[in-house]
Amino acid sequence: MEQARKNLKISSMLVLLFVGLSLVQIVTELIFVELNAVPIPEGSPDNILLITKTFVIVIALILMLPKIYVGVKGLNVAKNPTASKGHIIVAVIIFVLSILSLIEPAMGILKQDGSGSISSLFNILLEAIIYYEYIHYARIVAKLSE
Repeated sequence: MEQARKNLKISSMLVLLFVGLSLVQIVTELIFVELNAVPIPEGSPDNILLITKTFVIVIALILMLPKIYVGVKGLNVAKNPTASKGHIIVAVIIFVLSILSLIEPAMGILKQDGSGSISSLFNILLEAIIYYEYIHYARIVAKLSE
């Protein structure tokens, strides 16, 4: 029981770490990848690139909220195993979406047309593995606390 709770805590911290690394990656890409290639229409505000980058960061944060919820809730369950287990459903949904996300980069790599990158494939695979382990330990803790 105690080992499963420790493993759930570690998995939850990995989920939150992966969210943090994903956000750092997005911000880094926005800083170093210029959006200057995009044509800016006449009459647009002077700070349209700043507005666009801010918008992308806000959308990324919104998309990361379910993952943040799973990580934080997992830490709570690791401390108090009788807490609600609804986050496991969200983790399963994220896991399934991660597995489905593997298809496109894998097909791009297999086609060898440059549409898929190995780094994106490994990022998605890493995310799927993290959520698989998270679900595994969360289910163990949920069963032991019943």
